[in-house]
Amino acid sequence: MNLKTKRQVVTVTSGQAGERTDLLATERPLTIIVNGRQYISLFSSGGYVEELAVGYAFNQGLLASREDIRSLSVGGDRAVLDLAAKPGSGTLPRITAGIKLPPAQITRLMTEFSSASVLFQETGAVHSAALAGETILVFREDISRHNTIDMLAGTIILQGLNPESLCLLTSGRISSEVVSKCHRMGIGLLISRSAPTALAVELAAEAGITVIGFAREQRFNIYCNRWRVEI
Repeated sequence: MNLKTKRQVVTVTSGQAGERTDLLATERPLTIIVNGRQYISLFSSGGYVEELAVGYAFNQGLLASREDIRSLSVGGDRAVLDLAAKPGSGTLPRITAGIKLPPAQITRLMTEFSSASVLFQETGAVHSAALAGETILVFREDISRHNTIDMLAGTIILQGLNPESLCLLTSGRISSEVVSKCHRMGIGLLISRSAPTALAVELAAEAGITVIGFAREQRFNIYCNRWRVEI
């Protein structure tokens, strides 16, 4: 799937016009159908559709494990899921385990994360997210930061990864919804180049999630549950 397209643009520099070929991120509609009913229509860059559909369903509480997926098919602008009965929607437990990292490794991961954003470097129009341990294991880019996180959730479900051994890296701001998805995924360490909101930090503190923001170059801020950073 081509995630970018070429277009001629007029550039203006110091009042002088010129022309060049620019790369634009693609934007495609995707309808997710669950058990025969249209659940949502969203827009994405068009990649990793199976991961996106499964991760979205997981983060919406429609499935709990790969065993809940009876069938999954993708074609055109549709992803069709046939799921077992919806699991009980009880309160998620506080995350008490999870990966711990020293500051130098957090810095190395975010440096690796920034350099991996090839589509952003080419188009400037996408967000990115990654699952990491000692190094980045899975990296995704999309026009929506929430899509990238849902893709990673889908990877965890489809590949049977252990979330306790992972941290979640994101390029976008940390909102309460991002924290909620991180909590549902079972990941205890959330790191971003951007800032968290007040509600996000409040929810993360209660959920046992360590929130790190403004992770750039040699510095970052720890907003809650600092014990996962080995200082």
